[in-house]
Amino acid sequence: MSDEEVLRMLPIAAASITQRDDLADAQLARLGAYDERDRAQVDRCLHAFLASLVRAAWERGWAPADVVQYGRRELDAEIEPLLLAAISAEHQSYGVDTIDPRWLDQLTDVGVAQPFEALSLTSWAADARVGRYLVLHHALSLAGFLQTLPIMARLFPLPGTPAHAARTGVPANGKMLARIRALLAKAEATEFPDEAEALSGKAQELMAKFSLDSALVEAEQELPDDSAARRLWVDTPYVSAKAQLVGAVAAANRCRTVVIDSLAVVTVVGAELDLQHTEILSTSLLVQANRAMLAAGKQVGRRGEPRTRSFRQSFLMAYAMRIGERLQATASAAEAAVPETDAQRLLPALSQREERVEALFTRLFPNTTTRRTRITNGAGWEAGLTAADQAKLDARRQVRR
Repeated sequence: MSDEEVLRMLPIAAASITQRDDLADAQLARLGAYDERDRAQVDRCLHAFLASLVRAAWERGWAPADVVQYGRRELDAEIEPLLLAAISAEHQSYGVDTIDPRWLDQLTDVGVAQPFEALSLTSWAADARVGRYLVLHHALSLAGFLQTLPIMARLFPLPGTPAHAARTGVPANGKMLARIRALLAKAEATEFPDEAEALSGKAQELMAKFSLDSALVEAEQELPDDSAARRLWVDTPYVSAKAQLVGAVAAANRCRTVVIDSLAVVTVVGAELDLQHTEILSTSLLVQANRAMLAAGKQVGRRGEPRTRSFRQSFLMAYAMRIGERLQATASAAEAAVPETDAQRLLPALSQREERVEALFTRLFPNTTTRRTRITNGAGWEAGLTAADQAKLDARRQVRR
């Protein structure tokens, strides 16, 4: 049998395995028969097939972190190492100077290190101590997953394209962000409210100074447009309510958001520094919101019927609304405290930044729909408002137009 014949049957076999239809076992057995005759050929064809599917994912707008995050929800945990190996192998065809630095950062974050390595299913199976039949099943499951990825807005240049000059605004202060993240991690981990309050207050103080200083620098220099976008994958369930919380944080930082409920992902568009602020604070508040929601317990209706789901959905929506109000109030108070001479220099820079963000948002998402969400549980709403009032706004933007 030729490679072309094997390659023709692989998409069908992968779809059957993913859909778990009646033909799945027969398709796997067929591939196993080919494998017994010529294992090297099957490996060669699977390598080429997976590489083409990984490239197709990039062309559909997915980035490495997106594929790995979504894969953790859709695939068995033991398949993730194979996914990372396939991503690494696919990147062997690109020069490092043709890969966007943010893309390289994502590869590092998900565990794909340089130098990129070729994929050998036989070697991978030996290292993972996985039998040959299971290796073929894993490879087809991964292929089926990659085949079903929908189209998303492309946030980065495709790897392999000519290098573009990095669009950078105010240089990120890595040490400052590291200090802020460390403070937030301690605030979320401690069991003592007073300690958490002190840690969060210090993080808030650092972020406020960082935001103000950066805005002033931007007002004084003609810096290139650093508007960008990133995706935040939220935990299920209650995706729409959690997305509203991310949206509230984003709005306070002059960012725009779009949510894809079916994928449980929120895309945030904004200036690079504002995106960092939004991600840091959203992550912290989602942890706090989830902890407060679980502490509020379950709810049973008057007739004994379970109402926990509606209670928690309403809880999180109220939490998001009140957090948004608190952030906006804080931003307004901070704006009022800015000296008039500084405000006169800041406002034009902030206005220009918002225009750039709006332009990028429109290009990425030319067609969006605003949706209303109905509150179905008053007790959950009230509990969410109370929890939001008690939440610690660990890091927030301090200068707002």
